[in-house]
Amino acid sequence: MAEENLRASKRSVALTVFQLPAFGELTHEFWRHRMNILASRFALLALAVGAVTLAPSLAFAQDSTSTGASSSPSSGAQHTAPDPQKQAARLTKRLGLSADQSTKITTILQNQQQQLAAARGDSSLSKQDLHAKLHGIRQDTATQINAVLTPAQQTQYASMKQQMKQRAQNARNAGSSTGSSNGNSNADSSDSH
Repeated sequence: MAEENLRASKRSVALTVFQLPAFGELTHEFWRHRMNILASRFALLALAVGAVTLAPSLAFAQDSTSTGASSSPSSGAQHTAPDPQKQAARLTKRLGLSADQSTKITTILQNQQQQLAAARGDSSLSKQDLHAKLHGIRQDTATQINAVLTPAQQTQYASMKQQMKQRAQNARNAGSSTGSSNGNSNADSSDSH
């Protein structure tokens, strides 16, 4: 009986060997299977990298929408108004303003901020009308600030405004060359200083 089992197992091994595909087909099947495994691993890796890369962006977007919505609900999309006290402090430092000048300019900038917010909240204005109104408010503010400054400070202030305009223009040009669609967001704040 043991002999019969031995012969039967030799036959099954021999049949199995003869039933295997040719060497070339085995290699082809092996590599195809191997490539499928690698492709699925690569897809899994890409998915993991995408999830890791996207997660902080989603968290940042969620944070910025929740804080942005609470800070100025009536302002336009993605626009944050500069703080008048910080603007006045910056002007005080760069122009060497007196305490009286700084107080007056802070008041002027606070009024400007209120007027800009009211204009942005006015949904009856067309985009062109809004742009014109914002520009007019900024021009009035610049005129009021110039009235507070000495002639030497006015020259420095004009130079500062020109530099800010140039930076805003460069930012708009850089944004439009990369395909950014909100290149005008910096235009609203470029004349306000």
